Amino acid sequence: MKDKQLYEIHADICKALTHPLRLEILDYLRDGEKTVSQLVAHLGVTQSAVSRHLGVMRAYGVVQTRRDGVHIFYRIGNAHIVAAYDEMHTFAQETMAAQSAIFAQI
Repeated sequence: MKDKQLYEIHADICKALTHPLRLEILDYLRDGEKTVSQLVAHLGVTQSAVSRHLGVMRAYGVVQTRRDGVHIFYRIGNAHIVAAYDEMHTFAQETMAAQSAIFAQI
């Protein structure tokens, strides 16, 4: 039986990805590190919302930071996060296509 702590860590990482804005942030960060200002401009949401979500993602290691003077740059914390995101995104696309096909028959 796997260690219960591993399941806890796994669940925590999943929690960090349970908001659509966090997924959008992750998708945008795949192009390279960004400041909060860049994320705000791209996403069209408030700075407080972006900062709050980045804080959650940072707490679970999904993103990491680098300070350069007054600027803090965010980047994806681990390449495995991108691979997991891509797998789940593909599954979501397939699910959406299947649902669309069902509704088209009605």
